[in-house]
Amino acid sequence: MRRFRFKLEAVRRLREQAETSAKEAYARELALGRTRDAALQEANARLAAARAAAAAPSVRPLDGADLRTRQAFVERRELERAISALDSETQAERIEAGRQLLELAARNREAVERLKKRQERAHLLANERAEGRLLEDIGLAVHLRSRSQNVA
Repeated sequence: MRRFRFKLEAVRRLREQAETSAKEAYARELALGRTRDAALQEANARLAAARAAAAAPSVRPLDGADLRTRQAFVERRELERAISALDSETQAERIEAGRQLLELAARNREAVERLKKRQERAHLLANERAEGRLLEDIGLAVHLRSRSQNVA
C-alpha cells in the first residue's frame, strides 16, 4: 500500500524550528536575567558598604566638604542600585515575554504534530480497510474457483 506522506511537513519543520529558536532565546534571556540579578545584589552590597562607611565615625573631625563627599558617594551608589534594579525588572519582563513566546511556539508545533498523527492514523486505517477488502476478494475468488471445480 501507499506510504504515509504528511502534506504539511514543511510547516511542521518550520514550527519545530520556531520552537527551537524560542527555547534558545528564552535560555539567553534567563542567563541575562541571572547576570542582572547578580549585578543587583552587588549594587545592594556596595550601597550598604557606602552607607556604613558614611555613618562610621572618623578619626579626624569632618568638615562640610567631607560630609558632602560622603553623601555624594552614597547617592551615587543609590543611583547605581536603582539602575540595577530597573535593569533587573526590565529583564524579568523580557523573560516573561520569552516564556510566553515559547509557550505559543510549542502550542503551534503541537497542533501540527497532532494533525500529523491524526492523518497518519486515518491513513493506516484506510490501508487496513483496503487490505481487508483485498483479502476478502482473494478469499471469494478462491472460494468461487474451488466451487466451480467441484461442480464440473
